[in-house]
Amino acid sequence: MDVRNLAPASAGWWAALGFAMSLTVTAFSHAAETALPGTERADGPGQNEETVIYPRSFFDMYSPVDALDMVNQLPGFRLIEGGGSRGFGGNAGNVLINAERPSSKQDRLSQILSRIPAARVEQIELVRGDTGSLTAGGQSVVANVVLRDEGRANWTWKAQVEQDTDSGGPEPGGSVSMVARSGNTRYAAGVEARHFFIGNVADERLEVRGVPAEWRDDVEQTQGNDFAASFNSETDWDSTVARFNGKLEHQVFDFFERSERTPQSADESPFSVHRDTDSDEYELELGGDLQWQATPQTDVKTILVFNREWKDRISGRRREVEDLLIRRQRANRETREAESIARVEVDWTGWDDHYLEFDLETALNVLDNQLELAIDDGSGFSPVVVPGADSRVEEWRGDVQISDSWQIDAWTLEPSLGAEVSRISQTGPQGRERSFFFVKPSLAMIHAPASERQTRINLRRSVAQLDFGDFVSATNFGDNEINLGNPSLKPQNTWIAEVAHERRFGEVGVATAKMFFNYVRDLQDRLPIDGKDVPGNIGDGRRWGMELETTMPMDPIGLDDARLDMDLRWQDSSVEDPVTSRDRPFSGESKFRIHTEFRQDVLAAQTAWGLEAYYEDAVTRYELDELDTRDDGVDLTFFIETTRFLSTKMRLVAQNLLDRRFGRDRRVFESSRVEGEAAFREVRDFRRGRSLILSLSGSF
Repeated sequence: MDVRNLAPASAGWWAALGFAMSLTVTAFSHAAETALPGTERADGPGQNEETVIYPRSFFDMYSPVDALDMVNQLPGFRLIEGGGSRGFGGNAGNVLINAERPSSKQDRLSQILSRIPAARVEQIELVRGDTGSLTAGGQSVVANVVLRDEGRANWTWKAQVEQDTDSGGPEPGGSVSMVARSGNTRYAAGVEARHFFIGNVADERLEVRGVPAEWRDDVEQTQGNDFAASFNSETDWDSTVARFNGKLEHQVFDFFERSERTPQSADESPFSVHRDTDSDEYELELGGDLQWQATPQTDVKTILVFNREWKDRISGRRREVEDLLIRRQRANRETREAESIARVEVDWTGWDDHYLEFDLETALNVLDNQLELAIDDGSGFSPVVVPGADSRVEEWRGDVQISDSWQIDAWTLEPSLGAEVSRISQTGPQGRERSFFFVKPSLAMIHAPASERQTRINLRRSVAQLDFGDFVSATNFGDNEINLGNPSLKPQNTWIAEVAHERRFGEVGVATAKMFFNYVRDLQDRLPIDGKDVPGNIGDGRRWGMELETTMPMDPIGLDDARLDMDLRWQDSSVEDPVTSRDRPFSGESKFRIHTEFRQDVLAAQTAWGLEAYYEDAVTRYELDELDTRDDGVDLTFFIETTRFLSTKMRLVAQNLLDRRFGRDRRVFESSRVEGEAAFREVRDFRRGRSLILSLSGSF
């Protein structure tokens, strides 16, 4: 069956999802007689949470080196990094450390967890549904990593080398981090460095009005170095806690592509097109918070986060015929981005069975962009004026929210009411200033009659983060065009409805089914304006679908100490196309996705092995005069790891076992997609090749 031809959401699909979940639970729950690792109803001021507790011993069979190894093995849990939403409050991931969220945005949760030695983890608490008393940003399932203090410092280290079997290498990398305590201060620091190389080859054909016109043989290479250093600390003074974190990252890379092109017409000579890019990027983030108990029922927390990025890129494109230069293009782009956030959180537990929180946040985002484009047609470089290339974009935003977590027997209600006001301004000939106001209500209802069963209903409104890069213009030498910016963009906002049901069985068995519906207002896509194609808001749309996440023990079918994790998602969408005035799916979104991972631990040999597979349906992007369809095929990865030697984890990963193909079908029309036949079509078969990664890691 071709999953791209699946019908829109139908009763058959809902029935199939319910049957799949029922079959999963029935087949494995009868064989899994062991109870959950630990189930606790934690009764405290203003909370009554259903929490599954995984002690340190639960993870011993996986031989974890750091906290990330442990979180990745939580049954039925998928790490959500956060980092892409507006401000700080709505940007949370789904992992806390000692019930607190790190005061950072760009330092990802996976990186923070990888710097915490597994020996420092006391237990991990999986809080399902009632997360109102945690700084979890509305996440419905949260993992709380509980650390223990030790008198001595703990270190973790990792060294790895990657070798592409079809291109360059080797690519070394490594990291070292430390966690320690001095008096009433806990602190951690880490450094990491890596060299990376990506080699690709592609075959492409060009068709003009349906007739083969050109064959292309492409080779791409990207290589560079990445360095990062981080530090964080936490100091306790009785009922007051101060935290600080900082990270500095530097990345340099260069890109080169050579495309040998053979026209099919006897009147044209073969020629070549070369592209290159040199990039130098820095990123600095500083953050911290101060938390104290103002009254026996009131906790106050103030948060400050500052982030700044510097990006300098020089790109070029040239066309040659028999080593004779025909045309050159050169672009020099400098980008400076900054984000400053101040936030106050006040928690109050003076009302029985309630946990009230009041949040106030303000943020300032700034983008400075400068672009210089020049073209040489044989007589030297001449500057080209690009509208919207040199510009400054600023957004100030204020956000206020009050929320409650109310426990009623086996039910938890979490109502919330928020509002935000923002002002966006842009300098330059096309610059303008606009203001926006959004009301953001939400309601979560959780029913947990038993530790093995839980139902969650969520209704909320979210406001998307604007990409300031869409406000300014940039070069796209890959498709030999200019991507124009749009100073009239508005934030996309979505009304979200979700219903999820979770069943747990045995120590690792979990099945969660979810149905969702989104009503999207001011959907951001490609918008035709005065015969040009720019980022813009194309109107209102709808998205609906379902998701099934499972962790299944394989013992019932004779595979001891083995498990299968699966994440399956199907969705569809509809919006009126601004070009054709007909309904179509959202641009750039696939209908079907499946991610599975099988793992078996052979305890007697202190070894584990497994397979990971990923498939996502083809996606299409819709522009004024272009249809761009991409299909990334199936990705299959094999791994084997052991801890038998020198108390060190040795892991070998073989990536892209199926020699994955990345397909692209680009159809460009003369002026608009309403035309019946494309002016030209580019069909590309892109191959990245296989690679082997050997890593050694440990702690002391």
